[in-house]
Amino acid sequence: MVLLRIAICDDMPRELERAGDLLAKYAREHIPVEIKIQSFSSPLELLTHAAEKGGFDMLLLDIYMPGIMGTEAARELRDMGDQCQIIFLTTSRDHAVDAFSLDAAHYLVKPYSENEFFAALEKVMDKVAMKKEASVTLKSTDGIRRIDLSRLIYSETDSHVQKIYLSDGSIIRVRKTSIELFQLLEAEPRFYKCGSTYIVNMDYIVELTSRNVVFSTGAKIPMLSRIFADFKGRYMDYSCDR
Repeated sequence: MVLLRIAICDDMPRELERAGDLLAKYAREHIPVEIKIQSFSSPLELLTHAAEKGGFDMLLLDIYMPGIMGTEAARELRDMGDQCQIIFLTTSRDHAVDAFSLDAAHYLVKPYSENEFFAALEKVMDKVAMKKEASVTLKSTDGIRRIDLSRLIYSETDSHVQKIYLSDGSIIRVRKTSIELFQLLEAEPRFYKCGSTYIVNMDYIVELTSRNVVFSTGAKIPMLSRIFADFKGRYMDYSCDR
């Protein structure tokens, strides 16, 4: 069963409750899907959580809220490197163009029906689930580990061991060469072998220069100047396709 982490952000308690109820109903009717829901009553609360504890697989985001509009909050999340699927909830179509410029998956106008809500979920659920299901099983120094590839940020060669850095802050050590590890990952277009030392997950990149690669977690690794042009081209192609 796939576990999907979904956040709802709306300043209206009744709207939060309704969206949560519909999500729960969807999960009951779709057995392979397990949904963990977290609600936020303001964009600032959502952004603080994302910065401190990480983001979500999907976000249901109201546009008209006090302080910061939902589109502004989405832009900040994208600037942080968050690539979650966003479904905007709003009372007006005025911000549709702005919403889709932020790579929104869907745009629901209130009051939306149950069928419209479920149709929006169906539009993005398969894409999220497929990405979540991708995993690799490795023999680490601590035992056998199944690693969700969406949580793998990058790996680093340390002598004959690959140190694999995960989004929860943990590090897994695997006795493989960088080439052997990449052979297990290369079918996934999100991974790039950065020289002989690093393998990176491009979903987490927030800054790429001729000197460094910076990830949304704050981690930073050096960039080899001889591969920068190729890496930059691959990253741009990947970013445009996803």
